[in-house]
Amino acid sequence: MNLLQNISFIVVYISTVALASSKCCLAFSASPQPTFLQSIASLFDPKQLLQLQLGKKAEEMAKQEKRDRLKMELLSLCKETKVDRSQVEATIRELQVVQPFEGTASSPLLKKEWLLVWTTEKEINVFSDWNISGDITQTITSNALKNWIPFRSGGGFGVTGTIEADQDIPNRTNFVFKSATLDFGFLQFSIPPVGKGWFDTLYLDDNLRVDINVRNDILICVPTTNGQSQSVIM
Repeated sequence: MNLLQNISFIVVYISTVALASSKCCLAFSASPQPTFLQSIASLFDPKQLLQLQLGKKAEEMAKQEKRDRLKMELLSLCKETKVDRSQVEATIRELQVVQPFEGTASSPLLKKEWLLVWTTEKEINVFSDWNISGDITQTITSNALKNWIPFRSGGGFGVTGTIEADQDIPNRTNFVFKSATLDFGFLQFSIPPVGKGWFDTLYLDDNLRVDINVRNDILICVPTTNGQSQSVIM
């Protein structure tokens, strides 16, 4: 076989391979591919939408169950004789992760009459530890608060003041006490208010409120029942 024949053979071989490759590519490209409109339409497939809705609902239910469990744990801790603050703080952090909040200071949920369940404030705990007071409450309106510590023997100690949502920290409420009253039932005194400060609402919903204040004291409150209590304390 001479040189010319060799060259011809190589040219024919290369052409044959190229033709076979092009047919293979055409065969692959001819396989059905979803169009853009088909891809969009698949997003609105009733079965897929139902699966998404069921998945979302299951996720929300699991989240709600965990939130309710943590709330019960927190309130149970508050009922113990000796409460470990670190345990309370850990539960509060878990609640914040499950349901984070922004803007609690301006939330309408904050504005109601609250019953104090537990606090680290020594000045308040004195009244409870010595069995001087009954339910300690706080009433919050759009621009005012009233703290009330009723005495079991009659009368009580009350403080009123103004409140304002902080402009820079969305969960912070600033307050200024304007008046204070010491009532013994048979005799009442007006005394100078005790100053000003702030509290950050870390958790808030229809039936639980958790605050930490300027002195790093924790306050845990629930709504009063049928407005029977008079009002809340810092």
